[in-house]
Amino acid sequence: MLVKYILGIYMDMIFGFWDMEKGSLLKKMRRNFNLKNPPLRNTAVVFPYGWTALRFVADNPGAWAFHCHIEPHFHMGMGVIFAEGVHRVKKIPNQALACGLAEKMFLMNNEHN
Repeated sequence: MLVKYILGIYMDMIFGFWDMEKGSLLKKMRRNFNLKNPPLRNTAVVFPYGWTALRFVADNPGAWAFHCHIEPHFHMGMGVIFAEGVHRVKKIPNQALACGLAEKMFLMNNEHN
């Protein structure tokens, strides 16, 4: 069964990418990408045997998932993690790692190590 793939990237609420070009492996890939006014999106549809060229600004530190929205496809390799500015990411405070009873257990466990 041939299905289309829906790819998404989540960096923050206002993040998007520019959909530069789409095509099929059966057709010759064009090199004339739309650099003047490409549509800004947060998802892209990739049809069977197809491709899409994306352009985005990577300026938000962290690890960000770019993946197919069909879970089995993600597990088959249709996903990637972009690590941007990881050296700028600060240590997560212990208080942010858990709350309530879990926080007390976590903090007690760390005191003994």
